Amino acid sequence: MRGDFWRRLKPTWLGREDIEGEVDDELAFHLEMRERELVDAGVDPEEAGDRARRAFGDVDATRRRYMVRRGRTLRRSRARGWLVEFEQDLRFGARGLRRRPGFTLMAVVVLGLGIGAPTTVFTLVDTIFFERPEHVEEPHRLVRVFRSYEPGSVGGTLQHADYQYYRQNATTLAGFAGYGGEGAASFRVGDGPPRQLELLFTSDNYFSVLGVPMALGRSFTAEESAVPGRDAVAVVAHGFWVRAMGRDPGVLGSEVTLNGIPHTVVGVAPEGFTGISPVEAAPDVWVPFAMQGALNRIPADDYAWWDRHPQFMSRWIDGVGRLADGVTFEMAEANLVGLGTALDHVHKGPQETVAVTRQFLYRPSQEATLTTLSTILLTVVVIVLLVAAANVAVLLLSRATTRHREMSIRTAIGAGRGRIIRQLLAESILLGGLGGVLGVGVAFLSSEVASSLLPLTFRADFRPDLQVLAAAAGLTLATSVLVGLVPALHSVDRGGASALGERSARGGSVVGGARARNVLVVSQIALSMILVAGAFLFGRSFQAATAEDLGFEPTGVLAARVDLQGLGYTEPQGVAFLRDAVAAVQGLPSVRAVTTSNRVPFRGDWSTEIPAPEGATPNSPEDRITFGLNSVGSGYFDVVGMEIVAGRPIGAEDAQDSEPVTVVNETLAELLWPGQDPLGRILPELGQPYRVVGVVRDATYYEIGEEQWAHAYFSTEQVYRPIVTFMVQTESPPAPLAQPVQDAL
Repeated sequence: MRGDFWRRLKPTWLGREDIEGEVDDELAFHLEMRERELVDAGVDPEEAGDRARRAFGDVDATRRRYMVRRGRTLRRSRARGWLVEFEQDLRFGARGLRRRPGFTLMAVVVLGLGIGAPTTVFTLVDTIFFERPEHVEEPHRLVRVFRSYEPGSVGGTLQHADYQYYRQNATTLAGFAGYGGEGAASFRVGDGPPRQLELLFTSDNYFSVLGVPMALGRSFTAEESAVPGRDAVAVVAHGFWVRAMGRDPGVLGSEVTLNGIPHTVVGVAPEGFTGISPVEAAPDVWVPFAMQGALNRIPADDYAWWDRHPQFMSRWIDGVGRLADGVTFEMAEANLVGLGTALDHVHKGPQETVAVTRQFLYRPSQEATLTTLSTILLTVVVIVLLVAAANVAVLLLSRATTRHREMSIRTAIGAGRGRIIRQLLAESILLGGLGGVLGVGVAFLSSEVASSLLPLTFRADFRPDLQVLAAAAGLTLATSVLVGLVPALHSVDRGGASALGERSARGGSVVGGARARNVLVVSQIALSMILVAGAFLFGRSFQAATAEDLGFEPTGVLAARVDLQGLGYTEPQGVAFLRDAVAAVQGLPSVRAVTTSNRVPFRGDWSTEIPAPEGATPNSPEDRITFGLNSVGSGYFDVVGMEIVAGRPIGAEDAQDSEPVTVVNETLAELLWPGQDPLGRILPELGQPYRVVGVVRDATYYEIGEEQWAHAYFSTEQVYRPIVTFMVQTESPPAPLAQPVQDAL
């Protein structure tokens, strides 16, 4: 049977000229047989030839048709023959690897680790940059719009009035939506107890611009976003509907109380939709822009969050647009930048405009950080893979020098160079395949762990998907060929150079093998040196980042956030609660000190802008000074480890009925009173005469590496803010105290 198969398979190795001759012979045979039949019937031989060709039809067309069919058959037969040979090579290679289990195990483990590292990084990069938010229609047509302070700066949020301006005048966008003001809020469903959720304010067209359909009900209407505080409506997330509302089928038209204000549920978002950015908090509820002032209890005369204010401004909106049909990114960018340049208002800087980006998942600073980190990681893992491949190539080359007699026998009985190379490559593909399987397993186990080391927290599942698995398969195949090619070429060069047992050939093989090994070893050492140097520099950078002086102590403090406004507390009740709660938590075992703060580092922003007084140094356009604000309790600076460099901190004596006081940081003191003593001076333009009683050392407030911000601190009792974070300094690890602190509050 096997001999019959090979006889049938033999014609498949014919070339094109052989096929043409074979087809011509067969056509001539059919014509000759037909001509003989006519001659035997009494037809003249010349006429018989003509009649035979006429009966046969167009010989050239028939010839071309049979050439196509024969070529197709040839290709199929060749493929079958190649597969049969490859299967034999794999079986032979598997038997050889089983006879050398130590060698096989070492090679597979080295390749598995070498392939697992890039597969893990592929998973991170794929999830970070190529995974698109669920239910968003044609995300590649979305663009982000940011305020640009000056050419080259990107990342600022928009005022509500600016957002409306761009929405009404952008001719290259099919729609321009906005969202912002995210944060925690208290909620109550029916008569249930108050709890906390993540709230996000959006424009009325937010869901329609993103192309997100509602699972139930509808999204917001333009009328519901027209008048501040008038229409208390909400769209709830699918998870919130299931978790907090029991998947109530009658949810539409029901009420959910947010920060004490009943809101009518008009829609339920589809399952899986949690916003467009994986690094932003997943909202539980979306409400219209117009409800921001009411939900945050902003005074009526402070309307900067909604409209232009002659003295104050509030920038809090991220813009996202959808390109109109037939519009390119460049056209939209030119249109929006032109609008930004033409916009004019009292708070606008001389070079201020907008910046448009294709990357809608992240802010520009986040994208830059992730891109740089991804590039570094990809470079490192490629070097790791090359080192692993060089290791295994050296092992295979060493093994090849011991197989000289085997290769000589194969050559002597007629095996060609290509046949031997294919057989040796089959062995390396077996090793690579096993290593690839191990590498994918490593990626599945390590991707989530690796994602936890990223500088941002992601709402994503870091597991290899089909794209990553396809890339891993391609990488495995390429590595297998790379690893096996040098040993295979060495084997055929030396194996066929001599007869069996010829000492000179063996000597040449040893010399050639040593030379190839030396090249691989030198390459391996060079790559390892690069890897070690890179690891050293990366470690130095990581150490510098972790050892950077933040201006406060980031460890040993437990934070617990409370929304007193949502719980129904008035300002006097809230102040009384803060006093009692601090005393209650202070009495818990292992608690060293307790304080309160409206803001914590790296979370949220509260700032203001004032005209620069005479002699001051402005840090914003139009001769203005911008600085951050915080309302803190007694002992705050000691709890967080911030150093008072002059005067005193905020203390228990700074009560509601005492003189308004403030503590400023070094940067703000130098801006307002350059070269002068700030103690005893009045912080201007804030409605009340806040006297400076202390100066605190500068700290990091929003992100590592930021330019130094000016900052001012006030007493919680004098500048009451209903959303408060209790900061608990502990004598032991803080995590076990989370539940006792919650119970005390």
